[in-house]
Amino acid sequence: MPRGPFGRGGMQRRGMGPMRGGSMYLKTCILVLLQKERSYGYSLANDLRQFGIDPEMIDISIIYRALRDLEIEGLVTTSWEERSLGPQRRMYALTPQGREVLMSLMQELHERRREIEALERVYEEATKRDP
Repeated sequence: MPRGPFGRGGMQRRGMGPMRGGSMYLKTCILVLLQKERSYGYSLANDLRQFGIDPEMIDISIIYRALRDLEIEGLVTTSWEERSLGPQRRMYALTPQGREVLMSLMQELHERRREIEALERVYEEATKRDP
């Protein structure tokens, strides 16, 4: 049985491979942040706190690599924003394909949560009967 974006099938069948590997959580968090509004790398790094990622504990190059991967896959686009104060910044925004992928990822996460909650319920019942 093919699985969704977090495993074989799903995303890879549609050619959307950026969600492979250990950086999948980080990339998903970035997509969620860009769903809210376009942003630049350092701002995204700080906003990752709300997902339990401490920007002090992660090298910024990892975030930029994830952004580059998402751009290569067509999920994120970039543009230069000129500011009157300071240098230009590369701004990142979600593409329509990125929105579609994010929606699939969130559906998969909801499914996984239901599966985990069912597992926890059965485990709790089992430990009550046989501690």
